[in-house]
Amino acid sequence: MKPKVSAIMAVLNGERFIDEAIQSIVDQTYRNCELVVVDDGSTDRTVDRIDAFRGRLEIRYVRHDRPRGIAPSMNDGVRQATGELIAFLDHDDAWFPTFLETQTNYLQDHPDVGMVHADFQTMDVEGCVIERSVAASRGRKRPSGHVFPQLFMDSFIVGNSVLIRHECFDKLGLFDESLRWGDYHMWLRIARNYKVDYVDQVLTKYRQHPTQSTRSTTQPVGGETPISIQAIEKILELYPELREELGERTIRHRVASFYFDLAYGAFTKGELPQARHHSRKALRLWPTNRRYLALYAASCLNLSQGRAVRSAWQRLRGHEVHASGGVKGITR
Repeated sequence: MKPKVSAIMAVLNGERFIDEAIQSIVDQTYRNCELVVVDDGSTDRTVDRIDAFRGRLEIRYVRHDRPRGIAPSMNDGVRQATGELIAFLDHDDAWFPTFLETQTNYLQDHPDVGMVHADFQTMDVEGCVIERSVAASRGRKRPSGHVFPQLFMDSFIVGNSVLIRHECFDKLGLFDESLRWGDYHMWLRIARNYKVDYVDQVLTKYRQHPTQSTRSTTQPVGGETPISIQAIEKILELYPELREELGERTIRHRVASFYFDLAYGAFTKGELPQARHHSRKALRLWPTNRRYLALYAASCLNLSQGRAVRSAWQRLRGHEVHASGGVKGITR
């Protein structure tokens, strides 16, 4: 029987965590699912760990002879998928057992919705819970419906919680491979053309660890435009009417928020020159923002003063964990 759902997993050298990820698919209460694994040139025992699950789950395996990156890997997964619905699971994350049942039923009950996502839990490298519910711990509810304006201003979708109709990719195309991470760009395209709904249940686990790559705080190389800003620029090129719809002030503030994320990420690592550089860029776009001014001032302190302020800032923000809702980069 043709599977209803295709779960896509891109992996590079994922032997440490992949058993837990695949087991969470095996344990789903909804069984009409296939797993499409795209191995982006692993040199460890990843393929052996995948093979251990054959017989317990329908697995389609695609291997790249050399690493090609996250977006090409995700696209190869979509091309190989035979299901009517598409889900994504990073090899170091996991689903709770009712994830597929809940999200599949939701899309069946809401035929006008193109994509649904959910609340999630964060965990550390050992699997210990950091936040039992990101929505509850951060006091944030997600909108449903025509959410493009809100999503433009806040990347609130985590990739391992989405279930998407295959027709969205048929109509809009695949992930943009010119972007190192094309997830936020893809979610924006879907939100521009379809309703995107939110299920207020914790259905997935998102692992935080030093080797993962996140979009918002990854420092650009050389003169490279930050990744998230590249995504925004491409959306504005694709839908030029947005400049009038949203207004230039709103767009400037959104771009400023990305520079602030970069500045804060550098500041928490003690990279004060980088923090100062990005804070200045944020302030040029939003000069009256007090948080940006405060971070810029803190980045101008000497190392010992900066360390003290950084510790105080982190305590005040509750050791904030960045989980910006995107597909993590393939672990190198």
